[in-house]
Amino acid sequence: MNKSTHPFRLGRKMKPTLKHRPAIWECMLGTVYAMNDEGEVKYFDYKWDDAVEFAGVTEDRDPRVFRCLRVYAAANQPRPKQYVLYVTR
Repeated sequence: MNKSTHPFRLGRKMKPTLKHRPAIWECMLGTVYAMNDEGEVKYFDYKWDDAVEFAGVTEDRDPRVFRCLRVYAAANQPRPKQYVLYVTR
Protein backbone atom coordinates (compact mmCIF):
# COMPACT_ATOMS: atom_id res chain seq x y z
CA MET A 1 0.00 0.00 0.00
CA ASN A 2 1.43 3.38 -0.89
CA LYS A 3 1.75 6.13 1.69
CA SER A 4 -1.00 8.29 0.23
CA THR A 5 -3.68 5.69 1.05
CA HIS A 6 -2.22 4.35 4.32
CA PRO A 7 -4.54 5.17 7.27
CA PHE A 8 -1.64 6.32 9.44
CA ARG A 9 -1.46 9.38 7.19
CA LEU A 10 -4.71 10.53 8.86
CA GLY A 11 -3.03 11.01 12.22
CA ARG A 12 -0.45 13.38 13.60
CA LYS A 13 2.67 11.87 15.16
CA MET A 14 1.83 12.84 18.70
CA LYS A 15 1.45 11.13 22.07
CA PRO A 16 -2.18 10.12 22.76
CA THR A 17 -4.05 11.52 25.75
CA LEU A 18 -6.12 9.56 28.26
CA LYS A 19 -9.16 10.27 26.08
CA HIS A 20 -7.65 8.30 23.17
CA ARG A 21 -8.02 4.58 22.45
CA PRO A 22 -6.23 2.29 19.97
CA ALA A 23 -8.11 2.15 16.67
CA ILE A 24 -5.86 0.50 14.04
CA TRP A 25 -2.52 -1.29 14.20
CA GLU A 26 -0.47 -3.16 11.65
CA CYS A 27 0.82 -6.66 12.29
CA MET A 28 3.11 -8.92 10.29
CA LEU A 29 3.56 -8.14 6.60
CA GLY A 30 0.92 -5.43 6.45
CA THR A 31 -2.05 -7.30 7.90
CA VAL A 32 -4.22 -5.08 10.05
CA TYR A 33 -6.36 -5.22 13.20
CA ALA A 34 -8.96 -2.61 14.14
CA MET A 35 -10.98 -1.87 17.28
CA ASN A 36 -14.39 -0.21 17.25
CA ASP A 37 -15.95 1.98 19.96
CA GLU A 38 -17.46 -1.03 21.75
CA GLY A 39 -13.99 -2.60 22.17
CA GLU A 40 -14.53 -5.34 19.59
CA VAL A 41 -11.31 -6.25 17.76
CA LYS A 42 -11.49 -7.54 14.20
CA TYR A 43 -8.85 -8.80 11.77
CA PHE A 44 -8.69 -7.30 8.27
CA ASP A 45 -6.43 -9.07 5.80
CA TYR A 46 -4.68 -6.11 4.04
CA LYS A 47 -8.03 -4.23 3.80
CA TRP A 48 -7.08 -0.91 5.35
CA ASP A 49 -10.15 0.94 4.06
CA ASP A 50 -12.48 -1.56 5.74
CA ALA A 51 -10.48 -1.24 8.97
CA VAL A 52 -10.81 2.57 8.92
CA GLU A 53 -14.57 2.26 8.46
CA PHE A 54 -14.89 -0.37 11.22
CA ALA A 55 -12.84 1.66 13.71
CA GLY A 56 -14.70 4.89 12.96
CA VAL A 57 -11.58 6.94 12.19
CA THR A 58 -12.47 10.48 11.12
CA GLU A 59 -10.62 13.79 11.22
CA ASP A 60 -12.85 15.19 14.01
CA ARG A 61 -11.80 12.37 16.40
CA ASP A 62 -8.24 13.76 16.70
CA PRO A 63 -6.33 10.80 15.18
CA ARG A 64 -2.78 10.38 16.43
CA VAL A 65 -0.02 7.94 15.50
CA PHE A 66 2.29 6.82 18.27
CA ARG A 67 3.97 3.72 19.64
CA CYS A 68 1.85 1.49 21.88
CA LEU A 69 2.31 2.56 25.48
CA ARG A 70 0.50 -0.25 27.32
CA VAL A 71 1.00 -3.98 27.55
CA TYR A 72 -2.26 -5.74 26.71
CA ALA A 73 -3.01 -9.28 27.88
CA ALA A 74 -4.98 -10.35 24.80
CA ALA A 75 -3.11 -11.73 21.81
CA ASN A 76 -5.02 -9.59 19.30
CA GLN A 77 -4.06 -6.28 20.93
CA PRO A 78 -1.17 -4.00 19.92
CA ARG A 79 2.25 -4.95 21.22
CA PRO A 80 4.64 -2.61 23.05
CA LYS A 81 6.48 -0.13 20.79
CA GLN A 82 4.28 -1.03 17.81
CA TYR A 83 2.86 1.95 15.90
CA VAL A 84 -0.85 2.44 16.51
CA LEU A 85 -3.42 4.90 15.19
CA TYR A 86 -5.34 6.31 18.18
CA VAL A 87 -8.66 8.16 18.13
CA THR A 88 -10.70 9.81 20.89
CA ARG A 89 -13.27 7.64 22.61
